[in-house]
Amino acid sequence: SISDNQAIIIDTTQPTVSGVTANVVDGTYGIGAVIDILVTMDESVSVTGTPTITLETGAADAVVSYSGATATPLTILTFQYTVAALEVSADLDYELVGSLLLAGGTINDAAANTAILNLALPGNANSISDDQAVIIDGVLPTVANVTSTTADGTYGVGQTIDIVVTADELVTVTGTPTITLETGGTDAVVSYS
Repeated sequence: SISDNQAIIIDTTQPTVSGVTANVVDGTYGIGAVIDILVTMDESVSVTGTPTITLETGAADAVVSYSGATATPLTILTFQYTVAALEVSADLDYELVGSLLLAGGTINDAAANTAILNLALPGNANSISDDQAVIIDGVLPTVANVTSTTADGTYGVGQTIDIVVTADELVTVTGTPTITLETGGTDAVVSYS
């Protein structure tokens, strides 16, 4: 019989997406941070080309390309996302259920069945934001104002005047930044205290 001397497997089931996660711990990530977006398939697949996934990152969504191996059958597809300037998200997720696209590539199982690329609704079970809290902050802090806590008046040699620089968001300071004050012929360079 056929099965006596041959191993022919019939598979007409298309692979599907089981879930999407990020490979980082919960927290806030800024410009230049690298986050792997992991798309788990329900069976081994092979990938050709560079499929993409679109992440919801504010006014300009991030389109992230597939970056994993292309030759070996695998169940987890890796898309490497690098946070760019002005990208923001209070809880990172992909944009839509249709955010995973072939973009000219292929995602097929061993029987050449094309994968169904529908993702879970963002925020629901099996989406990135379902059980992860990854905050994207690609907006640089800026100086909101510069003031002094010292009362109005005239000050002479040896007297202290505090200069207060207020940022538009919480910041961490390392080292000793300086500010240059206009003080006549020789400007005063004042160090962070």
